[in-house]
Order: sequence, then structure tokens, then C-alpha cells
Amino acid sequence: MKTTFILTSAIVVGVANGATLAHRYSFDTDTTDSVGGNTGVLEGGATVSSGKLSLTGLGASTAANRMTFTNPVDIGGNFGTTGVTIESWYTDGGTGTWGKLFQFGNNAAGQELAFTFTRGNGQQTGVDRDGAKLFGEQISQNAQHHLAITVSPDGNLNTWIDGNQKLTDVDTNDLSSINTTFEAIGATSWGDPGMNGSVDEFRIWSGELSATEVATNFASGPNNTIPEPSGLLLTIAGGLLVLRRRRA
Repeated sequence: MKTTFILTSAIVVGVANGATLAHRYSFDTDTTDSVGGNTGVLEGGATVSSGKLSLTGLGASTAANRMTFTNPVDIGGNFGTTGVTIESWYTDGGTGTWGKLFQFGNNAAGQELAFTFTRGNGQQTGVDRDGAKLFGEQISQNAQHHLAITVSPDGNLNTWIDGNQKLTDVDTNDLSSINTTFEAIGATSWGDPGMNGSVDEFRIWSGELSATEVATNFASGPNNTIPEPSGLLLTIAGGLLVLRRRRA
């Protein structure tokens, strides 16, 4: 009985302190948010086909092909005290220089969160968060990649590509500074070209995924089933109950 109690306590703490999925776009047939109910809106020539959000690079700035949202995601307001993780499986099919996978906020340094495929200064990939945070390389095009970006309430930034950490504990300003001026996948409020490529999965987590969780999600792929903490606890509790009965 003592062993069972210790195991249960450890699991409950791990789940309680983990990130919680807030929005999930899988693009199976449409732009449904299967977790948060914030349906995506296709604009500027964006389509959903073959289980992907398809973006053709049409247009530029806020008129580019894009998916916006029915209601504000409000990264600063809704996740400013919990931290946030942006996670996605995407393919960059040759987006023009400065083009981005997504943007939340505006184009003032310190009020933005965005991911740029190829920047003009050295053709590097990077995160726009309190200015440009560069990887030192360009992530390859025409191949699917897994992206995870975490930002703590006080602005600590970490980023992974395909399970490999690219930015580690980069100090930026408070997450609450990100506003709702512009929110989209595939377009920005800068004068950037629209994204040319596809998005298989786009998730927003309340809280920060750990490096281990990022690696697990990458290995699981975009189509894995993610149990919510309450459901996971019930599954664990049921398993432990069966274990105790067998021992009895």
C-alpha cells in the first residue's frame, strides 16, 4: 500500500504542474479548434485539404493568404500569468524572405511573438520576441518540421526544432506585453510575403512544455491523441485500482 501511495502522489504532481492544451487545430477537414472552440477563419486564398492548412504564398502583410481566428487568442491576456507554448508541425515550401509561420501581437519589439522562416540578415530562421532571436542557421525547406516555442510569464524563451533545442533561456520582456493587434497563421502585420507551405497541426498550450515533453510530442507526431489532465488522472487512478485488487 505504501508503494501505491507514493506512485499516485508523484503522478498527480507531474500532471498538475504540466501545461494544459488550450487550442488545437488538426485541419482534418476544416479549421475546427477541437479543444478551445475558437474556429479558424480562412482568408486570402488559404484552404484546408488532405488534412493540412494549405498556404500558397499569395499576397503580403495582413492581406496575405492566412488563417485568422473567430475570437482573439490574446496570448498576453490569456497566458500572461501561466506562460505559453506554441507547437506546430509545418512544411515551408519556399516562403519568401521574412515570411512567417504565425504572428501574435504587433510589429513593435516587445509586443510580438512570431516565427520567421528566413530572415534577410544572413538567411537565418528565428523567433520574433522582443526583437529577433536567431538560430544561426536556416531550417530546411520542403520538409516537415516540428516546432515548439515556450515563453514564461517573465519572458524566458526556449525553442526546439525536431526535438533539438535552438534557443535556450533567452531573456525577453513579460509575456503579458503581447497584444491582439494582429493574430494569424501565414501572414503578419509587417510587410512580409505570405507563407508558402502547409501546416499539419497547430497547438497552443497554457503553460510551458518541458524539453522531455517536447521530445515526446515530436516522436509521437502530429496525429497523436493528447489526454487532458483530468482524463489522464482517471486513467491512472483506474490502473492503480486494478493493481491494488490484483495484489489483494
